[in-house]
Amino acid sequence: MIPTTMLAAVYVPGNERLVLDRNYPIRGLGDDEILLKVSAAGVCHSDVALLTGVTLDARKYVMGHEGCGVPVKLGAKVDPRAVQMGTLYSILIIDSCVHGTNGGPAESNGIGFGKDGVYAEYIITTADTLVPVPTGVSPEAAAIASDAGVTAYHAVQNAAKVKSGDKVLIFGIGGLGHLAVQYAKHFGATVYVCDFKPAARKLALDLGAIEAFNLIELTNKTAGGFTVDTTIDFIANNQTFNLAMAALRGNAVNFPSSPSLVLVGASAENLTFNTLDIIASGVQIHGSSYGPRSALVAALDLFAKGTVKAHVHSEPLENVNKVIDELRAFEITGRKVVMPHSSA
Repeated sequence: MIPTTMLAAVYVPGNERLVLDRNYPIRGLGDDEILLKVSAAGVCHSDVALLTGVTLDARKYVMGHEGCGVPVKLGAKVDPRAVQMGTLYSILIIDSCVHGTNGGPAESNGIGFGKDGVYAEYIITTADTLVPVPTGVSPEAAAIASDAGVTAYHAVQNAAKVKSGDKVLIFGIGGLGHLAVQYAKHFGATVYVCDFKPAARKLALDLGAIEAFNLIELTNKTAGGFTVDTTIDFIANNQTFNLAMAALRGNAVNFPSSPSLVLVGASAENLTFNTLDIIASGVQIHGSSYGPRSALVAALDLFAKGTVKAHVHSEPLENVNKVIDELRAFEITGRKVVMPHSSA
């Protein structure tokens, strides 16, 4: 029996905390829609940014964009051979029909970014957002694969084009960065990391990084001539940008292969640089945001094979504000997910 209401963590404009609503209505399905019982939902720094006013939104909706679930009801026109009841699926943030609002990116009207998301017991979505989860992948890992897994994979493989023999420096070993370390290792790179947290540096070393620096150590290292081929920055503030440039600037310009600086993180800072420095150094600056369905398929496959391991801890959905506060305070190593009671 499917209920008509559910527990949900709701974004209310002007609030810096989500509102827990135990009677949030479950609307009726459209013909092409699917009702999923949410199994797990990852908590992302993007949600911290939304709740602190970096992205203002006048809409009220269920937050949470990183998740997985099991179909429990299909719309009249959904092919039951294509979407199987009882199967675990990771959920892509955006489908093929999503467009941005007010000239913004498509993500601004995706799941958990305007549309009701996964901080709830149920979610309504469409078949083109669903990717089946291979055997052996836990709901917690399947949830974080849908954003952290996709975004980190896309940054490493498609934006940075990491290949065997590359020296890669990764900034920020959080929910995305700890996966990026493993992806880069998988593609044959020698991996270095920078993070101010000792626990994050230890995790990176455990996952295969060669060296792990704090900010002062990396400053001294680059002053001594340390260079890499590629940097991937999951923090993206002025300090990490300047350290990335210092690690890339010493490379010889060797077209078509040039030093590459990939920005993935989002900060409120305006990054400043000298254009002559960029031109003379040959550093190529790229932005990377989310990724295609193929990146989710690849991430899930690596999780299933055990090549990449998700460092993840779970809390009940009722604790979502606590987890967001921990993210604000940079207290989380790896990723945390929240588990709706209905999935217990």
